[in-house]
Amino acid sequence: MTADKHAKRAARNLAAREGISYAAARRRLAAAPVDVDQEHQEPRPPVAVPMVSAPCPEGCEGSGHPGTACWAWRPADVGSGTSWAVRRAAELPGGRAEQLAERVERPWQKTPGGPWASFHAWDDRWLLALVYAMLTDQRPELRPDRGALRAAVEADDLAAVDALLEPLDRAAARLTTKVPAVWWGEVKPLLDAYADDVESDDGRDLLVVSWQEVEARHVVGRLVDRWRKAWVPVRNHNGYMDPPGVMWIVVKEWLDARLVDQHGGHAPGARVRLGDGRPAVVRAVEWGEDGPPVAYRVRELEPGRHGNVGRLVPSLTSDVLVPAADCREDRPCGVCGRTAGMAEALCDDCAPRVAPDRPGRAVGGLQSPERPSGRVPE
Repeated sequence: MTADKHAKRAARNLAAREGISYAAARRRLAAAPVDVDQEHQEPRPPVAVPMVSAPCPEGCEGSGHPGTACWAWRPADVGSGTSWAVRRAAELPGGRAEQLAERVERPWQKTPGGPWASFHAWDDRWLLALVYAMLTDQRPELRPDRGALRAAVEADDLAAVDALLEPLDRAAARLTTKVPAVWWGEVKPLLDAYADDVESDDGRDLLVVSWQEVEARHVVGRLVDRWRKAWVPVRNHNGYMDPPGVMWIVVKEWLDARLVDQHGGHAPGARVRLGDGRPAVVRAVEWGEDGPPVAYRVRELEPGRHGNVGRLVPSLTSDVLVPAADCREDRPCGVCGRTAGMAEALCDDCAPRVAPDRPGRAVGGLQSPERPSGRVPE
């Protein structure tokens, strides 16, 4: 895709310089086997420039190895003494996105039914990579210092890598959301505009100066292709033409879990008590410029009515933004000492559950108090 952009730019320059049409300029450039010097109009053969045999030190400008191209250090250039997780966590944009997704999804896949529940979320980790690419392109200050990042990777220190990339993770967490209105009204249009910017020459200097920049632009182009493909209608299993879309809510959850692990707070899925004592479950975390969470987006818990009587379940219509100071840990269970968010201070394992359609029948291996067991205790 990058080579095609250069060809379009060269055709426009040639058409403007010689007063010919754009199509004629494209045909002339396609028929010419060699490059053309735009200043002297003389053909010159391409020149192969060798690269140095090892990554250059930070700040190298090529004066120390004349006649050879620089090789800027990348996380993939470290030796075998560094773990794979550290190398991938430092590699932007795809490696970092894959590593954060793996931290959250891998433990879930080890639970019963986990592989089925997290398969689609893991498959859409490219969306986080696209968010990283957009933020680093539009805000270069979010990129970590290359020298400090190299030292952290060579020291095999995952915590140091996370600390250097925290500004980028925090910016991505503040951009992404779990609110449908915000996604469709704000976040998706931003990604659409970035995809348009990548696919066009407007507002972007595509005169790359190194092979590594060409490779980086190719990676971004592949991410944009995935984004475009996600919104092309295809025939689904019901026979309707619908775009496959992307599971955009999981990106916010991955970033929240990563930042909560570093700064503390309530991770998504944690049960809390609001300031007035109502139980709730954390759905998403709101972050400030730095420090711990500033607010939580929660769903209130309500008594179950469909096969889960005696338990509190999240209300699907509840979406409340609560300041962090008004959310506290749920009080311990009066029976087993654990926290579960039950109105009767009983955890899910201790609370008796009775099916509403057949009174007296135990559900989940627990005996109903209305019909005691006929077994005589020894």
